[in-house]
Amino acid sequence: MLGSLSNLLPKWLVQWLNLYVAPFLKVQLQVMVQALLRGVFDTVLFLSLPLTLSVGSQAIWNARYQLTIAQQEQIRRWASVAQIIAYQEDVPPVVPLVLWYKEGGLQAENPPNCEGIMGLYTAVHTGQVPCFPSGPIGASEVAQQLRMGARVFKEHCPEVSYTTTNPAVLKKCYLYYNAGPNTTLIPDHSAYVMNGFDAQHQDMVLTDSSGKQHRLTAIGAWPAHLIIQTLLAQTSEPIAPTTILGPLLLGQETVDRIWVATEEGKITLNSEATESCRSAIVNDCFVAPHEDGDAKLRPDDSPLLIAPAQASELICDLLPGVELTPPRASIVLAPISGYMSRYTDAQGHLAIRIENDEWSIWITGLRSYTAPEGEVNPGKPIGVVGGAGSHTPGIRYVIYDKVSAGFVDPLSFIPAGHCPPAGTF
Repeated sequence: MLGSLSNLLPKWLVQWLNLYVAPFLKVQLQVMVQALLRGVFDTVLFLSLPLTLSVGSQAIWNARYQLTIAQQEQIRRWASVAQIIAYQEDVPPVVPLVLWYKEGGLQAENPPNCEGIMGLYTAVHTGQVPCFPSGPIGASEVAQQLRMGARVFKEHCPEVSYTTTNPAVLKKCYLYYNAGPNTTLIPDHSAYVMNGFDAQHQDMVLTDSSGKQHRLTAIGAWPAHLIIQTLLAQTSEPIAPTTILGPLLLGQETVDRIWVATEEGKITLNSEATESCRSAIVNDCFVAPHEDGDAKLRPDDSPLLIAPAQASELICDLLPGVELTPPRASIVLAPISGYMSRYTDAQGHLAIRIENDEWSIWITGLRSYTAPEGEVNPGKPIGVVGGAGSHTPGIRYVIYDKVSAGFVDPLSFIPAGHCPPAGTF
């Protein structure tokens, strides 16, 4: 710039500018550019860090879903229709949704194999029903096929009913739906039925109707049954918008894990009590628990470290049990030994199931998890609940008796001295 002006300025002024001004401008220009770049970098970092944390946390949380968010939304959308169909066809309430998940991925679109969203291979190939044309289908067609699948399920396994909860029966019925009622396969060895159920049932091999073998990644019908059942049993409003759900829950989990680590050595079991809160109530939803069996497998410990301040009456729905609310935040303990599975949905609901050879336990309504999936022993801290007045005030406690083949009164297993106050239930 100075060179272009030199012809118009006096020589003494040009010399002065070259001597004093030009070096100053060069130095300051470098400083200004550095400052500008640093400011741009700080601004980008300031704006991107929260976004990165949010997106990253949400991705970590989404990885805990056994079903995609779209599939969860589809289940909630069709739950009432599926329940009506199940009642009319006399099969358990979640069966139509489980079959739709297994055969059609819960998508309202017929695959190109003519079998529709319910995988009606035999009916199509024997001419009982015409080929289902591939492509998207409307709500009425979805409902019609859900009914057809439920009807075939009942035909293949007539012993099942709307109120059937026995895992052995349900596993067998899912196997019959897939392989036919004359199959000699064992349900627990079937990839269609059991894949993804626990650590021993992963990446199982499925032989399809044409004889080809496939190593599965999708979960089987029985774990899908448990997941959908747990999903529909939790109907409270989302605890936070989806955009902040992941960071919020992961942050709370970190805090709770630190708390549990400081308290874990102080935890003592309460199964030494010889009496429980009450004798077991038996009604249409609850059976009498078996008394024999392995005492070490029995759920004789309380699921809450702090005694509940109140309990609900017995609840009869997809997961019959009782609501237990502690007066403040409490660590949740494994009441039995067994394999623990975790169920997380896109609305922030957290649930746990622990199963051994004689009992299955569900605990829903958790604020956070504090233990990974796998084997647990009684008294193991598995989660935290918020307590009265919080967004996660209490747990739903559910006990299924695999020997008696029915749900049982949970309060009949909580040790005396750890019961809710008299008159609260």
